[in-house]
Amino acid sequence: MRRIVPNIHSNDLKASKLFYMDFLGMELVMDIGWVITFASKENPTVQINIFKNDKPIVDASFISIEVSNVDQLYKQAQENKFSIVYELRNESWGVRRFFVKDPNGATINLLSHL
Repeated sequence: MRRIVPNIHSNDLKASKLFYMDFLGMELVMDIGWVITFASKENPTVQINIFKNDKPIVDASFISIEVSNVDQLYKQAQENKFSIVYELRNESWGVRRFFVKDPNGATINLLSHL
């Protein structure tokens, strides 16, 4: 694993920017309108994603885990008959990912950068 990133749904992305940038001193490293990512200035792998609360495609409880072997994990998830709730695909913003449910019902976004 390369990093684990918590994801939060928000009704106010502007307020989130003020909180994470001005209050916590994090850097805005990605803003594609419906998701923004903040990173620590001291350790750029320490990150948090804030998602616009528009018809979320996953439960409120989910995390992103960046891995080096997303295709292999997808195959293993299928073999283990885990609940895949978003099929493996390449996304336009440069990641290959799929969503799988953990045994507790949390959605896990497993991804690799292309």
